[in-house]
Amino acid sequence: MRSRSLAALLLSSVAFITACSSRPETTDGAAVADYIFTNGKVYTVNPEQEWAEAVAVDGNTIVFVGDSAGAMEFAGEGVVVTDLEGRLLLPGFVESHIHLAVGGATTSGVILNTTDSIEDVLGKVQAYADEHPEKETLFGASYFAGLFDSNGPNKALLDEIVPDRSVYLMDHTLHAVWVNSKALEVAGITKETPNPAGGEYVRDDNGEATGAIKGGPAHIPVSVAIGAITAESMASSLPEVIEALSEFGFTSAIDMGAPIATSEAYQALYDLSKAGEMPLRLSVTYYVNTPDLAEAAVETLDGYAKQYRTKTLWFDTLKVSGDSVIENQKAAMLDPYLSTGDTGSLYFDREALGKMVLDAAALGYNATVHTIGDRATRTALQVAGDLREAGYDTLYSTTHSQMVHPDDRQMYVDFDVTAQTTGNWAVVQRSYADHLSEEVIQTRQFPFRWWLDNDVNVALGADWPATPGGFEDGVHPFNNIYSAMHRAAPPGKEAILGSEPGTVLGPEDQIMSLAEAIEAYTLGGARMLGIEDQVGSIEVGKKADLILLDQNLFEIEPKAIPNTKVITTMFDGKVVHDFVYHLGDAEPADTEAFEALTLQRIGQPE
Repeated sequence: MRSRSLAALLLSSVAFITACSSRPETTDGAAVADYIFTNGKVYTVNPEQEWAEAVAVDGNTIVFVGDSAGAMEFAGEGVVVTDLEGRLLLPGFVESHIHLAVGGATTSGVILNTTDSIEDVLGKVQAYADEHPEKETLFGASYFAGLFDSNGPNKALLDEIVPDRSVYLMDHTLHAVWVNSKALEVAGITKETPNPAGGEYVRDDNGEATGAIKGGPAHIPVSVAIGAITAESMASSLPEVIEALSEFGFTSAIDMGAPIATSEAYQALYDLSKAGEMPLRLSVTYYVNTPDLAEAAVETLDGYAKQYRTKTLWFDTLKVSGDSVIENQKAAMLDPYLSTGDTGSLYFDREALGKMVLDAAALGYNATVHTIGDRATRTALQVAGDLREAGYDTLYSTTHSQMVHPDDRQMYVDFDVTAQTTGNWAVVQRSYADHLSEEVIQTRQFPFRWWLDNDVNVALGADWPATPGGFEDGVHPFNNIYSAMHRAAPPGKEAILGSEPGTVLGPEDQIMSLAEAIEAYTLGGARMLGIEDQVGSIEVGKKADLILLDQNLFEIEPKAIPNTKVITTMFDGKVVHDFVYHLGDAEPADTEAFEALTLQRIGQPE
């Protein structure tokens, strides 16, 4: 049984009263709060009242933000008062880029990570094959993309250990795949199989597929043909994944879609939300990455939006892949790759992307575009201009927003585009040096400071499972905050995040402050989702999504930020988590500190 803090044990044991009409009142007629938090350092992310000492919560709503004396005016029979003893209280985090169902699938099969060597990967595959003789297809993720040169891995290594069953291994970006000969055979990939737009079956000098597959349009059909990722594997891990998000302090998120078993994935999310088993406000996108999907993209999104909706789950955004990733040299660049001599490829040109975006806007739907390469970013921003010129004010964002040519930055301002991005990616990636010039690497990536200085909305998110570090280190909000503040990986986390110790991604002046990083993880994400009137800051009238930390980020050395734990997570006025760390059980970092929390029940009988 998982250890629980005294705070969570007491808070979660309190009967939760939601019928305001039957609630007792204070002497001045105000409703009695369910919870009062006093004597804290409350960072509200509200520019009109940045700091407070206390918060009162009635039902699922914040009813007071101010000093402790003022909060106690909401005290009455049954209220739970928590003395925070100076601890930091924040709004719940908003995860602005995650793939919940696909992530659930990657927690099954062969579990790989970015520190595995080729020998480690092969050893894990062999062990899994021996342990599961019944499986016709062996699936695994996420080996480090930089293990191989631009030609990618070769099927021969896998054939030696598993010759008679399909093997399908995804790299840490999930944009490149390593398969064996059996998988190619079952999927029908031959010399005559054409490369789809945005994808490639890497071939040898004789035209034979080598087993390296680049880009979703090429590897997703193989996955479907061999049954590498199933609806069951995605759904079975969802409750654990969602619980882990609560442990990290996330109370809202945007799911960026499932390109495989799409309907089943969305049904699983809907079922959890409908049953009240998903403590998360979740915006779900419809994901488009091939011309076939593009043909009916808006119609399909509209169908999902009407079919799947609860109080805390909704569809309102079209998500389109503009390109692939740098690791497989398929991100659409303005300058040629050093390793291949080409410039990658766009999944959709300006006309095709624009048609989808404007058709979605005509029905009131928002759009977000995956952009890694600077050519993809330019194209997405040009489409934003087309959207605004057509008179639509629907929400629009570039997601990842990695490579941005300096000449294109102003379009974020002119066309009201949110820059969704990832702190942990804004580090020196050791695999990039073989593919891009130092000038491109150091001057075009993640212009945080420019965006913030020019009032561009910035939203932080991890892109799990397509990110270095897996769930434990890649989704970890305090790793991401540290990286955004330093453009370097947290000390000791360099290898797992694909970087090198002692390196800083230029330009060094493009860092965020701590306060800006927190806002990007709260109010910035809420703006991207269009729910900033409900969440993202601690204000009277907003939902009671709150997180309590074990240390004050504003008072510690920055190097200690990644060690931060979330003691308690409150979602919609209910305590849903006590201790935090990763998937599975977690022991508290400082038992004495947790148990020192002082709680009292007011007006209850002995």
